[in-house]
Amino acid sequence: MDEARAVINLKEGTIELQGPVDFVRHYLDTYQSAIRGSQGLPKDVAAAPGMDEAPSRRKGRGRLNTRTRKTKRGSSLAAVRRQLKAGFFDEPRSMGDLRHRLNEAGLICTDRAIRAGLRKLSETGKLEKAGRGRAMRYRRLA
Repeated sequence: MDEARAVINLKEGTIELQGPVDFVRHYLDTYQSAIRGSQGLPKDVAAAPGMDEAPSRRKGRGRLNTRTRKTKRGSSLAAVRRQLKAGFFDEPRSMGDLRHRLNEAGLICTDRAIRAGLRKLSETGKLEKAGRGRAMRYRRLA
């Protein structure tokens, strides 16, 4: 089995990775945005493929935009409705369960927006609420 080793030094915050090639490659891809944004690297350091582009500047602010959006913004109510149609609420689910499911699907929704979507669906009679506070669970009405 092939092994790989990588040492990343983001200004003395050393990260060492060792293991199978796929494992090391996965975490190198994860840390790539931090590596791309780091300053003061020696000129003889070889960049990984795809790192030759300079970070973009945000309009009018002069700060570097180092965050890459890999997720989509969307209507939280529409996202909650899609989960309802998909059968996600056939068993009681918490807001945290829903937030985790939406994040896996690549959607960014604030907690407030998710709560508003859940509240609207429960007011219209599509979901029932049980519990209080963090123990609140939502379930499809039969």
